[in-house]
Amino acid sequence: MKDSELTEVPGNKPSILPWGEAIPFFRNYYEFKRKKVEKYGEIYKIQILNKQISVLLHKDAANFLFVKQGKNFSSKEAWELTLKGLFPNGLMLMDGDQHKHHRSIISEAFKKAPMEGYLTMMKDIVPTYLNQWNETNPKLFPLLKAFTLEIALNVFFGIDKDQKFTKINQAISDIVEASSALPIKLPFTKYNKGIKARKYLIKFFKEILPQRKNNPQKDLFSILATAKNEEGQSFNDEQIIDHLIFILMAAHDTTASTQTSFCYFLAKHPEWQDKLRAEAKTFYSEHGTDFKVRDLRKLELMSLALKETLRRFPPLVLAGRVATTDLEFNGYAIPKGTHASTSFEHNHHNPEIWSCPMSFDPERFSKERSEHTKCPYTYTPFGAGSHHCIGFAFAEMQIKYVISQLLLTHEWSVPEGYEIPMKPVPMQVPKDGLPVKMKKI
Repeated sequence: MKDSELTEVPGNKPSILPWGEAIPFFRNYYEFKRKKVEKYGEIYKIQILNKQISVLLHKDAANFLFVKQGKNFSSKEAWELTLKGLFPNGLMLMDGDQHKHHRSIISEAFKKAPMEGYLTMMKDIVPTYLNQWNETNPKLFPLLKAFTLEIALNVFFGIDKDQKFTKINQAISDIVEASSALPIKLPFTKYNKGIKARKYLIKFFKEILPQRKNNPQKDLFSILATAKNEEGQSFNDEQIIDHLIFILMAAHDTTASTQTSFCYFLAKHPEWQDKLRAEAKTFYSEHGTDFKVRDLRKLELMSLALKETLRRFPPLVLAGRVATTDLEFNGYAIPKGTHASTSFEHNHHNPEIWSCPMSFDPERFSKERSEHTKCPYTYTPFGAGSHHCIGFAFAEMQIKYVISQLLLTHEWSVPEGYEIPMKPVPMQVPKDGLPVKMKKI
């Protein structure tokens, strides 16, 4: 198609306000999106912080952005404004050969042997924590978030609870908060607190890096400190620490978000909670604590329910890129330099692909139905293409293990008619923390 025949992506005229449409976008994303689709269709333009963004919600959008034309889009340019000060060497801030090189080294930390080591470390933490969990009316999200952080500190860094735990905990919380805040470096801002937190973590990790290099353990820090790719290349000290901080940010809140959503659906659908509890009891009666990562695949019903949870509430709703050349999508012009994004959640709820898309129906992922195979890359909870989440197998392992253990120790419910009030951007989290009624078994 000739450039002259392409249509410009429609949208409101550019706003003179520096924040553009950020306020309604963040206040109620779902309503904001609904109004845009009603007015313009599935392809439209919005303005956030003086940035014009072409939003592509079509069922082929993820395939176009991340796979078919992935080499013609930059992840670095899309994310560096908000993340460069916090995660200068994060994988999301790399493209091309640099991204491929760094990813090849990091991938060593998620191969079979390291993963088995992480699972072994989790086995020492998870059952003890859950057996001590005695709250009867907790808010699940803050509890699961704190627990996820405790697991991360142990599994990622080999850090037990000691006198520094509170400071490290706060620093990590600050940097995670800053990653979704406006990049304004003033004393009172979340972003500035994140910058300070980053400096603290760098100092702390520099002090223990020599120990991890000379006496490596099973934690991710030790593995990254000694990892080499097939060409024998490794990271320098600065890169090791930067990648650790980024991985922690990327894994921490997304995992807590998914576990919270999973618990919500099991509370709303007690028949599935009962099914998964029975499956977990059978699994642990057969294996005890002597099981490997691959054995978790035997939790087949849990796999279906987890996939359905990620379909309904993907932890990250949006992902964006910047075009590095002139492109076209479904007759619309995507000129070089265009910020383009898509919504995973939108296609996860597309009635053309999913039967009764707003219902919780794990069986849709069964071999017999396989609704997720109808259209390529319309089910993308971990992204797609070269930037597909490198830690997805670790996240799946952790979630399965934590939830299966929780099912053995507790039952939980929500009041009849309760619907979780989700805040979807920048990440799916419950506005009310997800209050539940918890009963220890």
